[in-house]
Parts: sequence; structure tokens; C-alpha cells
Amino acid sequence: MSKITYLNSHLHKFRKEPEYKVDLEDVEALAYYDVLVKEDKKTTKIFMKCFNNKETYKELLIKLPDHVDRIGRFYLITTYWLSYINYYHYDTFLDEVNNCLHDIDQEKVLLSSPHFCKKVYHYLMRPLII
Repeated sequence: MSKITYLNSHLHKFRKEPEYKVDLEDVEALAYYDVLVKEDKKTTKIFMKCFNNKETYKELLIKLPDHVDRIGRFYLITTYWLSYINYYHYDTFLDEVNNCLHDIDQEKVLLSSPHFCKKVYHYLMRPLII
């Protein structure tokens, strides 16, 4: 039994964390927020323009068209934030996501859940304590 424990203690050296790296095509696909209606090309264009210009999720929120409903806004801001930190700040991505998940009391990212997106949205929009 002690040999198994010894081997297991050294196996962690060979285990790698899974990589969650997105590319620009993935980001554009995430801008499609409502499966019930046809893709809104204007919203996708705004989403991608903000992303390529390295604008914040708050700047994206201001630029979103008025016809995007609340659930759509929650989804778009959540996916934008996750994509942005993954693409531009990959070195801190896992820490940022883990902090968010801990603060909103979730165990994993669930982009298909409106409730999850709402929690992330409110986490991101909370006032910062100085």
C-alpha cells in the first residue's frame, strides 16, 4: 500500500492542467447570443470590434443595441469577459475565473445558463471597494 501512495504522490508532476485557450473564431461564435432568433450581425460586429480594440466589457455594454434583451446582455458581457481575459491575459485567466466562481458560489462555468450569466454580470458590475 505504501508503494501506491508513493507513486500517486509523484504522478502530479506529470498531470497537466487543461488548457482553455480561445482564438478569434471562437470569440465570434460566442457573440451569437440567442438561438431562438437569427444571428444579429450588428451585435456580432460591435462585439468583435470592441474585442479587437481591446475595449472593456463596460464599454461593450454601452455600445450594445437597445433591442438586446437583459438575458442577452448578461450572456454577452459574460462571454466577452471570459474571452477577453482568456485571449489577452491568459496568464491570469484561471485565477480570475476561479475568483469569480468562488464569489458567485458556483463550481463551473455554465454559459448556457441565464442564471449563471446573470450572476457573473452582477459580479463584474459590482462597485469596487477602495
